[in-house]
Amino acid sequence: MFGKKKNFGLALGGGAARGFAHIGVLKALDEAGLKPSFVAGTSVGSLIGALYCAGLSWQRIWQEAEELDWPDLVKITMPTMGLVNPDKLESLIERLVEGKTIEDLTVPFLAVAVDLVSGSETILASGPLGRAVRASCSIPGIFTPLDDGKRLLADGGIVNNLPARQVREMGAEFVVSVDLANSGWDQQKKPSNLLEVLFASTFIFMGNTGAQGRHASDLLVVPALTGFGFHDMSRKQEIMELGYQAMQSNLKTLVKRCSN
Repeated sequence: MFGKKKNFGLALGGGAARGFAHIGVLKALDEAGLKPSFVAGTSVGSLIGALYCAGLSWQRIWQEAEELDWPDLVKITMPTMGLVNPDKLESLIERLVEGKTIEDLTVPFLAVAVDLVSGSETILASGPLGRAVRASCSIPGIFTPLDDGKRLLADGGIVNNLPARQVREMGAEFVVSVDLANSGWDQQKKPSNLLEVLFASTFIFMGNTGAQGRHASDLLVVPALTGFGFHDMSRKQEIMELGYQAMQSNLKTLVKRCSN
């Protein structure tokens, strides 16, 4: 008699424009007939995870992503708390998920942010999806943080860029983590402006905050993204394909270990 298969959960890490790799991961899982029972995301991982848990296929997510560029997500603002305002991102998510809240989702989901008041990790497991994603994606210094009254919420990658532990706490018996910020740092050129300096500094730091998540993972998927910048959206197809390849190369391990 065959034993009961383990469920698995997916932890999607932050990495800004490298997040197109997450779509490739979902493509590989879909082709293999595998679906996570739980999803947690930080920063761009929360964006892709939220859309997926709201019922969008990887094809639909990719269709939206292909035409996407930074002006579709943010608008320049007076640089008081950030260079750009991510209201457009929040509106985009709300449109794509048709106003769903986290409680409405059929696949349990949470997003990770940080409270800049208390300095503590903040788990967003209820409320509007758009607000949760906006908070989790708000890179300090670049995006205006989300002020919800008592808290000032910013990118969760500051404290936890790979939420593997949260996926296990949600109930996953086997945790698959997709790490976008630790595949090697190679910008190939010096940052030449304030925006590039902020991106570089943030993601060097986020590579370190993913250490706990890497340790807590049962299967670590690391797309080969060395040389791909965190703000360059011109190489989406390549990034997506590298995510696909990375997950494909780990499918046998996933199936075998979830069957034991």
